[in-house]
Amino acid sequence: MTSVQNTESETAAGATTIGVLFAGSDPETGPAACDLDEDGRFDVTQIRDFVAARDRVDDPDIDCVVAVHEPDGFDGVAFLEAVRQTHAEFPVVVVPTAVDEDVARRAVDADATGLVPAVSEDATAAIADRIEQSAPAHSEDTETRMPISDLTVESERRLKEQALDEAPIGITISDATDPEEPIIYINDSFEDITGYSPDEVVGANHRFLQGPKTNEDRVAEFWTAITEDHDTQVVLRNYRRDGSLFWNQVDISPIYDEDGTVSHYVGFQMDVSERMAAQQELQGERQSLDRLLDRVNGLMNDVTSALVRAADREEIETRITDRIGTGGEYAGAWFGRYDATEDTITVAEAAGDCEGCDGDVFDLASAGEAVALLQDVVEQREALVSTDADDVSGTADGDACVLVPVTYRSTTYGVLAVSTAEHRIDDREQVLLRSLGRTTGASINDALTRRTIATDTVLNIGVELSDTALFLVELAGATDTTFEQEATIADSQTQGVLMLVTTPHDDPQAVVDTALGYDAVQDAEVIVSTDDESVVQFDLSSSPLVDVLSECGSRVIRMHADRTTLELDVRVGTEGAARRVLSTLRDKYADVELVAYHEDDPEQTPHGFREELRNDLTDRQLTALQKAYVSGYFEWPRRAEGKQLAESMDIVPSTYHQHLQAAKQKLVGAFFEE
Repeated sequence: MTSVQNTESETAAGATTIGVLFAGSDPETGPAACDLDEDGRFDVTQIRDFVAARDRVDDPDIDCVVAVHEPDGFDGVAFLEAVRQTHAEFPVVVVPTAVDEDVARRAVDADATGLVPAVSEDATAAIADRIEQSAPAHSEDTETRMPISDLTVESERRLKEQALDEAPIGITISDATDPEEPIIYINDSFEDITGYSPDEVVGANHRFLQGPKTNEDRVAEFWTAITEDHDTQVVLRNYRRDGSLFWNQVDISPIYDEDGTVSHYVGFQMDVSERMAAQQELQGERQSLDRLLDRVNGLMNDVTSALVRAADREEIETRITDRIGTGGEYAGAWFGRYDATEDTITVAEAAGDCEGCDGDVFDLASAGEAVALLQDVVEQREALVSTDADDVSGTADGDACVLVPVTYRSTTYGVLAVSTAEHRIDDREQVLLRSLGRTTGASINDALTRRTIATDTVLNIGVELSDTALFLVELAGATDTTFEQEATIADSQTQGVLMLVTTPHDDPQAVVDTALGYDAVQDAEVIVSTDDESVVQFDLSSSPLVDVLSECGSRVIRMHADRTTLELDVRVGTEGAARRVLSTLRDKYADVELVAYHEDDPEQTPHGFREELRNDLTDRQLTALQKAYVSGYFEWPRRAEGKQLAESMDIVPSTYHQHLQAAKQKLVGAFFEE
């Protein structure tokens, strides 16, 4: 293939050219491809191969063909006949090197655009004239020629009709010259969308799709556009033949005749019911969220303020219940205290529609749907919704009630019940209420801790529990050893308890293996070992003893276990708290003996210092610091390395050292602050 193209860079800016395919070799006598190219009006491409030239005809940059016909060479007439099989009107000028009757007849039969003998005078000019008369010039700004125009009129009409009939959207054509604007054509998709056949539709106006739920304003908008002869798009509620409703997106465009008068309207119908349903669902979600924000706007701020102002646990429960139960966002509320030893929930405060529930007791060991729901809230520590709110809140039938656990770390202080008569409580609202429950739990824990720190006297009590069902006692008996508690950490990440103990057992791994056989033990490992003792960590899913002591606002300062007895030294803030600890332990365990009871000096400030520092540390920082201390990390040479301690916390060493460094910085800072 030889290309003798006159590119745009070689033509004047804005000049138009005609793409010419010169099919065949240059005649020995007569015009050559380069002769046409020199004219400047043509963009000439010469291809000598018959098949390659035929394929190039279909390219959009070719506007006409000059086909050389040689008796013993390129058959230009056969090339013309091949082009006519698919392009009935494509310009083809035949240039024979010798003209006889057969060549002329075949060229005429094949509807040649022109027949210019190569040997004729001014053959190049004659070919150029034929090209300009039959082929449109094009430039960079002209539209791409569509090959459909090369089909016969009948073929083009059939193709366009088929495209309309098989289009994936409904298409109608209406007669604009008739006042009723009757439909004169519908395609198959219109019938699929509406259920109406051509026999039922042709001759009718589009109004048959309308009904009682069709928006009249949108219909008026539709007819205004038709009256003003411009395009429009509307979405209407229309009716199918079977009476069912659907959302119909209708696009209408006018069609003009030669005189510029609207002769027809073409309409496009699309069933957009699924899209409209999705939009309505999204709108509903937004409205629901707006209502939620309206209800809780100010609630969280008020609750936070109430928690800060409250001086003790009782005031916290009263303020929270009153604000939620009478604030207008909800119908009512009550606060129930959870007693782990009795396994009961006692309603301490009630407000709003729940007023009158004060003193109600739910025995979680009994039967009933309400009790089962409260059991799940306490055990799962997750908010749950009751649709039979009267069972748990005392309100009317049909109310919804969400039960929110009030927790801090591994301790459950109670349950907050929030009822509403006007709406269901969705997932997002439950998230807010769960957050409120955790905030309240933290405030109750802080109030109990403050009471212990601020008291004039600190009471230390020593007790001995003789109960072989206690975890450490049972494990000591099974492994023939003793345990000293080094740290007990409530893990808010897992809702469990981490217990670090020392033991003189000569095979600490055997202790770990035995412990892993207990249901409450999720994991156990040896942290560090020496010739004299080992530090062992137990990861417990729960610890009834720790829960009981936390509920009473006390702290264990020493714990020793052997095969028969668990010795406890517990610190509390008041005599009432001390009595409660003893009462709770005696209710929970069979044999509880008080072995020590004394007051510490009021000037004993290290306890307050430690409590304040403990509250300032995060769970991870406290865990990292305690593990480092009891494992001999601060000794030299170290008995445990940071990598080993990091693995025991299931974190990477760099993260462990970050927690440890932050804890040390807070510790040193608290020591040197005035």
